[in-house]
Amino acid sequence: MRLNVKTISFALVLILGIAALALSPALAFGLQGTSQNHQRFEVTFTKWITGMTPSGTLLMAGYTGGDAVGDFAGEVLNRKVSADGRTTMLQPIYEVRAGDRSFTALILGGQNSTGLGLLDGVILEGWRTGARVHVEFQKTTDCYRAPAGVCFQGTIRILPDSQP
Repeated sequence: MRLNVKTISFALVLILGIAALALSPALAFGLQGTSQNHQRFEVTFTKWITGMTPSGTLLMAGYTGGDAVGDFAGEVLNRKVSADGRTTMLQPIYEVRAGDRSFTALILGGQNSTGLGLLDGVILEGWRTGARVHVEFQKTTDCYRAPAGVCFQGTIRILPDSQP
């Protein structure tokens, strides 16, 4: 079989058409406002317990640095200690007040017997709404700019949109 210019042209148009059809849903999805942010952000924090509401919710205050310099506020909505006392389940809300990089995140995780906290969640409001977050903190004492006593230092990692 001998190929001529018309056959090659037709094949090329057909291939380009199929490629365009395959690509069009991805382009349409991108045009609907899907964020194309593949950058990871890190917000450092120092926090401490400031009190408790009548219903038993722990209140926190502190400050942030890194990619969102500002103030930290939080409350622990749910806290349960394991039967052996070594693990504590935590469900807090973290609020970072940092101008155009302010956000509120709902997170869930826990703290172990050494004071290491590991939590995951999502930004519900503000900068990077919908982004997933991973939080790590360590319980310590005598943090810089914190009242004397127990405090917590850590990092809120705002994950890239492309990570599952």
